[in-house]
Amino acid sequence: DVISIIDDNEAQKVKDKKDRSAEETYFKYMGEEMIKQSGLSYTIIRVAGYNEKQPGTDSSTVRLQKMNKDIVPVSRADLAQVVASAILEPNACNLVLYMTKSQTRGVKDGYLWEKFARLKEKSKST
Repeated sequence: DVISIIDDNEAQKVKDKKDRSAEETYFKYMGEEMIKQSGLSYTIIRVAGYNEKQPGTDSSTVRLQKMNKDIVPVSRADLAQVVASAILEPNACNLVLYMTKSQTRGVKDGYLWEKFARLKEKSKST
C-alpha cells in the first residue's frame, strides 16, 4: 500500500494557488508549530504566491503585516530581500508575518528593520 500525503493528481486540479487542501494546511501548521516550539530563533514569512515582476518595476512597496488580509503575490526578488533582512535583524526574531505589496508609499523598502520593529512591538502587546 502506498500512502500519499498530498495527491499529485488532485494538486494539479487546483486552479487558485491559494486553495489548499485540509491535509496540506495541517502539515504546514504542524511544521510551523514544531519550529516555534523548538527553542530556535525563527522568522516565518507567509506569502500568497509569486508574481513575475522585477523589483523596482512597480510603484508599490513591500508591506509586512500580522494578518492575512489583502495579501497579494510578491516577486521572488522582493521575498529574497525580506528574508535576507530578517536574518540580520534582531527585531525579526520569533515573528510570524505575511508579506504583501502596498500601492501606497509607506516605509521605503530599504528600511525593513523599521517594519520588523513595528511588528515586534505588536507581538509584545498581544
